[in-house]
Amino acid sequence: MGLNMSTILLVGSNKGGSGKTTAACNIAVALTKQGKDVCLVDADRQGSAANWCTEREAVGHKPDITIVQKYDNLSNTLQSLSDKYSHIIVDVAGRNSREMITASTVADILLCPSQCSQLDLDTLGELQQQVEQIKDLNPDLKVYVYQTMASTNPKVIERERHDFESYVREFPEFVPLKAIGRYRKIYRDVFSDGLSVLESGNESAIKEIMELYNEVYHG
Repeated sequence: MGLNMSTILLVGSNKGGSGKTTAACNIAVALTKQGKDVCLVDADRQGSAANWCTEREAVGHKPDITIVQKYDNLSNTLQSLSDKYSHIIVDVAGRNSREMITASTVADILLCPSQCSQLDLDTLGELQQQVEQIKDLNPDLKVYVYQTMASTNPKVIERERHDFESYVREFPEFVPLKAIGRYRKIYRDVFSDGLSVLESGNESAIKEIMELYNEVYHG
């Protein structure tokens, strides 16, 4: 963390469709519900996080989530925001982008959502190379890999998790989180209404997000 004790969480990976925006928005609500001063930065030109915030504001859901849209070089913007907010969450596009690289140079944590699929996991090699270079500028960056869209089928849960952890541990810069986001319709349903699953009645999804929140921020 910087001297101002703010925390910059970058949610990014080199693969689209892994649930980055879902994770970023749900974590933002979790922090805000804990009374934290939060700014969500949408650095993905698709604007999904900004659209979610717009819908949330239009419907009148509380707590409010502060949203900033910014592209290209994010480092100066994030350092400026860290003087105003205790927690900054950055949502970037699912690819090797300028936004992801520049945010990584000032972030405290890089959270990389990833499905347990070969297409997703294959991108970790590229990410490892990026992180090695970024750590020349930001040696304290922590990199967490978060399994998303995991199966809810009891017959495959254990094997899928074993395969995921085994692959992630091939990369010494990465820590596989114990928290798991499973493939649940509720995540999609509430997102379109500007909500977090924390504001739903789905206890399983609520537990998943709180486990993610607690592991990222309280270790």
